[in-house]
Amino acid sequence: MPDNFLEESLLNFTMPSVEKKDSPKKMDVEKMGTPADIILNNAVDTVLQILDDGTILRANPIATVNLDYTEKQLQKTNLYSLILPEYHNFLKSRIADHINQDKKRNLNKEEDLFLLRCWDGRKKIKTFEGVILPYSEKEKTTFFLNLWEPESTSNKLVDQLKEARNNYESLSETISEAVIIIDDNFKIIYANSATIRVFGYEKQDIIGKPFEMLFPEEIFYRYSPEIRKYFYIDFNDRENANITGQLELLGRNKNRGVSPIEISFGNSREFQERTLTCIIRDVSHRKNVERKLRYLAYHDKLTELGNRDLFATDIANLFELFKKNHESMGALFFLDLDGFKQVNDTFGHQVGDLILIETTQRLRNTLRESDLIYRFGGDEFVVLLPKITQQKDAELVATKILSEISKTYSFEKNGTISEASIGVSIGIALIPFHGNNNEIVTRNADLAMYSAKDNGKNRFVVFSEDLTHLARSKWTIEQGLKTALVRQEMFLQYQPLLSREREIVGVEALIRWRHPDLGIIPPDDFIPAAEENGNIIPIGHWVLKRACMEIHKLNKELHKDFFVAVNLSTKQLNLTDFPELIEGVINRTSIKPGNLKLEITESFLMENPEMVVQNLYKVKSHNPELSFVIDDFGKGYSSLSYLTRLPVDCIKIDRSFIKEIPEENNMKLIKSIVNLAKSLNLSIVAEGIETEEQQQNETIQNCQYFQGYLHSKAIDLVDLKNLLLSP
Repeated sequence: MPDNFLEESLLNFTMPSVEKKDSPKKMDVEKMGTPADIILNNAVDTVLQILDDGTILRANPIATVNLDYTEKQLQKTNLYSLILPEYHNFLKSRIADHINQDKKRNLNKEEDLFLLRCWDGRKKIKTFEGVILPYSEKEKTTFFLNLWEPESTSNKLVDQLKEARNNYESLSETISEAVIIIDDNFKIIYANSATIRVFGYEKQDIIGKPFEMLFPEEIFYRYSPEIRKYFYIDFNDRENANITGQLELLGRNKNRGVSPIEISFGNSREFQERTLTCIIRDVSHRKNVERKLRYLAYHDKLTELGNRDLFATDIANLFELFKKNHESMGALFFLDLDGFKQVNDTFGHQVGDLILIETTQRLRNTLRESDLIYRFGGDEFVVLLPKITQQKDAELVATKILSEISKTYSFEKNGTISEASIGVSIGIALIPFHGNNNEIVTRNADLAMYSAKDNGKNRFVVFSEDLTHLARSKWTIEQGLKTALVRQEMFLQYQPLLSREREIVGVEALIRWRHPDLGIIPPDDFIPAAEENGNIIPIGHWVLKRACMEIHKLNKELHKDFFVAVNLSTKQLNLTDFPELIEGVINRTSIKPGNLKLEITESFLMENPEMVVQNLYKVKSHNPELSFVIDDFGKGYSSLSYLTRLPVDCIKIDRSFIKEIPEENNMKLIKSIVNLAKSLNLSIVAEGIETEEQQQNETIQNCQYFQGYLHSKAIDLVDLKNLLLSP
C-alpha cells in the first residue's frame, strides 16, 4: 500500500469527526506500531476491522461503547447481522468496488461518506455516518469501517437543515392536501393545517400521535406493511419494485367517519431518524363521480339492468368461484321476446319501452335476490342463476318466466287503455357443464334460445351437443348460399298437377340444392336461411327465370300447353320494381302469361300488405292471363277482407288439411274453404294427395287441380318429359 495513502487514511481515522476539515501535521507512523494498531488505538470514533464477507476481526474500545457489545462479542459476530437488511447490498457493493479497483485511490469524502443503520446490543437502532477503507498487510486485504454519529456534524449543517425545514413548512401550508411526516415507528412528527379538511383534526392534535389514529383499525393493519415499503424504496426505484407512488384506502375523519383517501409518498429521509412524507387528499367526491360513471357504463339506461360489460365481469367472477368449488352449479338464460317487434311497430317505441320496463319488473318478481338480470339491447335479456342444485331448478325458473311474460300487458295510449300479449323464447346453458368460460357458455345458451324460436317460440330449450351440430350445419348452409348459384349447385324439379280426369295440366317448380359436402338439401332446410340473409332475392329470380325458360321450351318441343307454378318470397313481392322484374322474365323467356302461375303465401299480410297489393295489380294489369295463387291457404294469417281485395285466381288447400281426411272437424274446414273459393269464383288446388281415399273424397272432388305423391313426386325435367310422352 503506498505510504501517502496509508498516512492520509490514518489521519482521517484518528482525528475527531468534527475536526476532519482541519489540516493535521505529519505523523511519525513507524514509532506507533503497525498501521492497524495505530488506527484501532487512536481513533476517536467507532472502528471495525472486517473481512470482505463481513466477519469482524477487531474492534476499538469506542466501538464497544457505541455498539454496546464487548470486544469478544463483536469478534464472534458478522457485521451484516448488525446492519439493517436494506443496507446490505449497498455495503457489499462498496467492498466490491475496493476489491476490483487496481489503480491508486485518493479518499474523497463527498463521494465515499454514507449513512448506515445498526442494531446495538440492546436491539436499538442507531444511525451512523461512515466510510470504509481497504487495508493490506502481508498480502492479505481487510477493511476498516469507521463510524460516527451524525450529531458530530457541523452546526452550520444543522442551521441549514433548520432553514430548509422552515421553508418546507411554509410551502406545505399553501396546499390543500394534508401533509404528514411520520417516523419508522409510524408516529406523526409533522402535520400541516390541511389535516383539518381531510381528517377533521387540527395539526397540533395529531403531532406526536400514532399514524393509525387516522384509519379504521382493520384498514391500517392491512396496509401498514405496504406503507412501510416506502421508507426504504425511493421514487426512482419503485417502478422496478412494482410499487406505485400512491395508495387508495379508507381513512377515518373525526366528524364524518370513514371516507376514501389517496396517499402519495415522497422519498424517505434520514437525519437523526428515518422519516416519510405523506401527501393525503380526500377523494370522496372523485369516488362518487367514478361510481356514477361506472354505473352508467355498466347499466342499461332504460331498465337500469346490467349490460354486456357488467355481465362479462360477473360471469368471469362466477367461473373463478366454480374453480375453487368444483361441486358448484349455475345456469345461464338467454331470453328473446316473441312478438315484441310487432307491438313496437304497431304502438310505437314509447309503448315498446314501457313493455321492456314492465318485463324487467316481472323478471325481478320471478327471480331470487341472488339471481342476476341483464339487458343486452332490444328485446334481449339475460338471466344468471349463480347457484342451483340440479337441471330441474333451472327448468322450474324458466317455466315461471314463461308464465309471467305470457300475461297480458296493459298500457295507456292516447288516453285509451290498450293491451298486448307477447311471449319469450329461452335458451338455457348449465354452468360449468355446458361451457367452462364466458365465450362457450354464452354461445351455447344463444344456440338453445334460437332452437326454442325455431321450434315454435314461447318455450325453453336446454342446450345439448346436437344443437352445436345443427349450428355448424346452419353456418355451412348460410355460407354456401352465397356461391350456390355461381357454382351451379341449384337445380329444379317439377311436381305435376292433374285435372279431375287425371291428366297433367301443369307443374310446380321446386328448387333443390346439391351441396358438395352435405349432398341434396331440401328447400325447408335452406329457404329460411336465404330469407334471413337476403339471398332469397337472387335465388327467387333464378328459379322464376329458369322455370319459365324450361317449361316454355318443353311446351314448344312437345306441342303442349301446360302451366308452371312458381313460388315467390314475400321479400320479392315487396320489391319496388317487382312488376318490371316479372315483365322482364316473361319477355326474355317468351312464356305465355297464361302458362305462368305465381304462388304467394298469406304471410305478406303481416309485413307490407299495401305495397304487395299494389304490385300484384300492376303485374295483373300488364298480363291479365297470368294467375296468382294463395299457397297453404288456411294455415297462416287468413284474412277474408284481403282475399276479396287481391287479384287472386286460385287457392291451394294446405296439405295439413288433406292429411286429416276424413276426420269430421277437418272436413268441415275443407268444405268451408271450398265454398269460399266457389263464392269468389276461384279455382282450387288440393295439395298433398297421397291416397285414393283422399282423391275420391266428395268434397275434394270439387277442386280443379290435384297434386301429391299419389300421382307423382317431384321429378327432373328429363323424367317429366318422359312422363308426358308416356301413353
